Amino acid sequence: MASWIIIIILATALTAVFMIFKPSQHKKHKIKQVLPPGPKGLPILGCLHMLGDLPHQDLHKLSQKYGPIMHIRLGSVPTIVASSSEAAELFLKTHDLVFASRPYIQATKNLSYRRKELVFTEYGSYWRDIRKLCSLELLTNSKIETFRPMRKEEVGKLVEVLKGAADARKAVCLSEMVEKVVEDMSYRMVFGCKDDRFHFRSIISEAFEIVGASNVGDYVPFLAPVLFGVYKKFDEFLERLIEEHLRDAKDKQTQLIVRDFIDVMLSLIA
Repeated sequence: MASWIIIIILATALTAVFMIFKPSQHKKHKIKQVLPPGPKGLPILGCLHMLGDLPHQDLHKLSQKYGPIMHIRLGSVPTIVASSSEAAELFLKTHDLVFASRPYIQATKNLSYRRKELVFTEYGSYWRDIRKLCSLELLTNSKIETFRPMRKEEVGKLVEVLKGAADARKAVCLSEMVEKVVEDMSYRMVFGCKDDRFHFRSIISEAFEIVGASNVGDYVPFLAPVLFGVYKKFDEFLERLIEEHLRDAKDKQTQLIVRDFIDVMLSLIA
């Protein structure tokens, strides 16, 4: 940890020296950007040092001083923060097309194969094509209806477990049990199985944790940690799933089974 602090201090000092001695003859040719008010940050770090364990509360406090639409710099990334319902409406409704794309973060670079899937890809023709594919091939009423027996089976298992717990007068955490049922149904719809022979539960959990976690590399690129381990495991997991589905597709007996999402996607590129 101390080594990272030393690196940040040295980088900050070098940047400060560079800015002091940087020639200023080109400044008059620059077009001044009109940005909302906001706090002045430090070199390299920007305003990252102003955010603690509860960044939403820290941003709220800053908005009390600088207004509902505020500009801050997170590392090298300029960021606009909307802190009121009126400001949020401007971004999410009035000018929604302008702000429709997701921000680029390090975790999605490899996990989504350079943002090639629906959630993290940029808004545009490719996003519309992917959305159309999902609507017409994966999420149609008829396709969802084919999974009704599976959903009935999983809910039936939950009911039996609850009955057993009630007979034994055993306390249960219903929210965790329902979450587990929804998770199992999702895995069966997408992957065709819910057992953990591929260890995909831990892999997916780790991937979600990385995507949701704050990563200093998103704001200070040269400090980006090496996260290739989980990317490699995630890629190998998908490769094994695809290979298994390709083998099953050649088996006439398995062709009678309800096709999961991977089967549908493979049939489209066959």
